[in-house]
Amino acid sequence: MAVTTETPAPSVNGELMNRVQQLRLTDQLANTKGGSSRGAWLPWVLCGMMAITWAGVGVRWYKAVEPTGESGVANGKVAAANGPTASTPTPGNSNQPAAAAGSLILQIKGTLTPFLQINLSPDDVSGMVEQITFKEGDRVKRGDILARIRKDRYQHDYDVTKANKEAAEQRLADLGKDAVRPEERKQAQGELDEAKAAWVRADQEVQRMLMQKASGVVSKQDLEKAEADLKGAEARVSRLDATLALLNMGARKEKVAAARAEVIQAEGRLAEAKRLLDNCEVKAPIDGTILTKLADRGVLVSPMSFNVAAGICSMADLSDLEAEIEVREDQIKEVRVGLRCEIVPTADTNRTYHGRVDRIMPIADDTKNIIKVRVKVQLPENEAAGSLIKPKMSTVVRIFNVETPDFTAPKK
Repeated sequence: MAVTTETPAPSVNGELMNRVQQLRLTDQLANTKGGSSRGAWLPWVLCGMMAITWAGVGVRWYKAVEPTGESGVANGKVAAANGPTASTPTPGNSNQPAAAAGSLILQIKGTLTPFLQINLSPDDVSGMVEQITFKEGDRVKRGDILARIRKDRYQHDYDVTKANKEAAEQRLADLGKDAVRPEERKQAQGELDEAKAAWVRADQEVQRMLMQKASGVVSKQDLEKAEADLKGAEARVSRLDATLALLNMGARKEKVAAARAEVIQAEGRLAEAKRLLDNCEVKAPIDGTILTKLADRGVLVSPMSFNVAAGICSMADLSDLEAEIEVREDQIKEVRVGLRCEIVPTADTNRTYHGRVDRIMPIADDTKNIIKVRVKVQLPENEAAGSLIKPKMSTVVRIFNVETPDFTAPKK
């Protein structure tokens, strides 16, 4: 019986599968001369060559990225042979060329800030503001009254302490020698003279009775009474004499010292009351410009409380401005005090101010790795303070490698 085999109709997928089978490497190798035993090692040869190639690439990449000077003697020799490059300077390299004299060292953006800025508030005085005599931008002189605070309570305290001081002074004066009036001395002297006269009469009476005692006219009781009257007159004379001496000497020194201490205490209380009363008028401590107004009429101010306002205003001397810049740590070695600077305000880039590095802050900012530097700004003589450059304005600061005199120092 014959077996018939059905041949499938050719299709696109079938032709593709046939082509893939024809490309099989093992079948071709088996059909080649030498058989399948000779062609089995070819894939392993190709894998080995690829492994060797990738190993070479890895070695070259490792040598290219490995930092010199940190991986042993071999790398140190390679770095020494290649020599230092100008594009990758190492920190602390003493071979770097120093900046030429007068050349530009740094150019950094900065912010203007006043050297002296004061937040003015009442000095130990609290109360309601009755008057404000300024507005923002006013130029004031030292001692000008900027505000007045209600002073009724402080006026009453001053009056009471003043009266207490006067009373203490009177008590002290009452203990002095001059406190005794002439009439009092005259009266004491008269009483003393009267006592002496009585003493003389008593003495005479005793002498008369002693002479009459022999005749028996005077009794023993009368004689004893006369002698007692004599002793009493003598004691009264001694007492009045001491009283007159005390009037002439004045009070004891202990009493005088205590009264004098009371006077000193009263003077201190009066001085403090006077200070508080004067502080009800808030005065400008410096010559400057009012920057901000922090209180107005009717506001309760108290520097001792956190629940009410404390400040009256903020003021500064705009004739003494500085530019604050932030210098990176790796650049701070180029900056030193006294270097000449140029300050260009953003408000007018055609105007340039002269300046000088005034101080380098003694502490760095570890969050930014910077150190703040203050540059003193010199205003031209014909420019009014605060007319163009003002606090918080941005500027560009150029620092040059040349010393400049301190223009803030007083001229001799």
